[in-house]
Amino acid sequence: MTPIRPSSLLGLGALSLACVTAPAPIPRAPAQEAARFSFPLELPAEGMLHLDGNTAAAIQLALEDFLPRGAPLPAGIPPDEACLHQQQSYDVMSAPGPEGVVLVQFTPNDAVCPPPPGLSVEARSGKPLLDVTTYAVDVRTMRILSVGVHVRPRS
Repeated sequence: MTPIRPSSLLGLGALSLACVTAPAPIPRAPAQEAARFSFPLELPAEGMLHLDGNTAAAIQLALEDFLPRGAPLPAGIPPDEACLHQQQSYDVMSAPGPEGVVLVQFTPNDAVCPPPPGLSVEARSGKPLLDVTTYAVDVRTMRILSVGVHVRPRS
């Protein structure tokens, strides 16, 4: 068996790092605009949401897998479907699952991203169908266990 030289390992490591893409930078307002914003002493009670750290981390992990920030649009996407490739076009729900699992569900928001006119409809109700994506995230290991997609009629 031929021994592996440290220089070979270094080259292999550098090669694997070259394949990693950096996430898009987080957009920030210019300093002048940021200086004009004033924070309240306390957050407003109306509309406030409290997420525990595990839930927030599970949502972030699932969202980055579902629609990575800064990812280019797939080629050939019709303009009326481009909004389906933006994170802000989805409503997010989460709930605790069994044994350290957080369930994270993404549902398109029709008010933000109106459904295209040619959608399939449910035979019984005649309502357009909606794709709902649910992630099972193990918060103990911060990894995605499974992704499920199901179709239901729009309400």
